[in-house]
Amino acid sequence: MQRPFHVSPWQLTIACGLFKILLAAAALALPLTQVHVLPRLVGWMLLAGGMSELLLSWTGRHSWTGRLTFGSGALTVVLAAMFLGAPWHGLHPLAAFVMIWFLLRGILSLDVGFQSRLGPTANWAWLLVRGFADLGLGLALMAGAPLAMFAIVIFGEVREFVAVFSATLAISFAVAGISLINIGLSQRQQKLTNSVRNGN
Repeated sequence: MQRPFHVSPWQLTIACGLFKILLAAAALALPLTQVHVLPRLVGWMLLAGGMSELLLSWTGRHSWTGRLTFGSGALTVVLAAMFLGAPWHGLHPLAAFVMIWFLLRGILSLDVGFQSRLGPTANWAWLLVRGFADLGLGLALMAGAPLAMFAIVIFGEVREFVAVFSATLAISFAVAGISLINIGLSQRQQKLTNSVRNGN
């Protein structure tokens, strides 16, 4: 049986996307906060984003996007718990886990995108965009990790590191949000088209 691409209400899909964009804006403000509160702030942001994805995945649990949002939401909630339970100050001890989070989310999104490409809509392309974005962010963090750790050992956790961290987090949230909004708009258009065809 062909798994449907999405069965969640389009209003909820768009709302989840807009919420992700708000989280992206909040992530950009992280460099303005005190270093010692950053792990908890990031943790609460990740928890909010993960819970919103889990809610969306429940309403669309029999669809391709439901599968993606459940996996992505679960990974995000686990990472949020690590930040909220961190016994230290600063972000750099958890940077490696953020890199892994990006890579896993990217692989999951690409996998779901490629598997759903034969579906009735072109929305799978947005999953690929999201997947490549997260994968690229994860690889970029991996490439820059040795230099960043060297600088942190010498100078401590500087604002530049926090700014790069917040920017990568913001990009991930923003791409995910834009993808969900476009999927939701496509859902709405498809629903209107079906209503016209059925004479409703």
